[in-house]
Amino acid sequence: MEVDLNISPFVVWAVAGSQILTFGLTVWNMLASGSRRNAQTLETHGRTLRGLEERMSAVEMAMREIPSRRDFHDLDKQMTELRGAMSVLGERLRPIEAVSDRLQDLLMQEGRNGRA
Repeated sequence: MEVDLNISPFVVWAVAGSQILTFGLTVWNMLASGSRRNAQTLETHGRTLRGLEERMSAVEMAMREIPSRRDFHDLDKQMTELRGAMSVLGERLRPIEAVSDRLQDLLMQEGRNGRA
């Protein structure tokens, strides 16, 4: 008993299956390439957002150190008080200035009289 082994029908089916598989993979790659590009774009945007978040945190920290409007108002009030105190001090020093001028004049006269 001789068995005739003919594999040509299997070869046809293998080639057909290979072609279908190749076509399916091509379609899959075409459809998936857009999502890969989108994933790369999203990753790039994510890195950018993380960088911006770090910069924003640094700006917020710097803003905490900047004097507020109230701080400037308090400083203005203190400067006004200081200006008033300096005016009062100037008025109180005028009699001392006058005494100093008189002493200087007296010493100058004695110095001229003593030399002569």
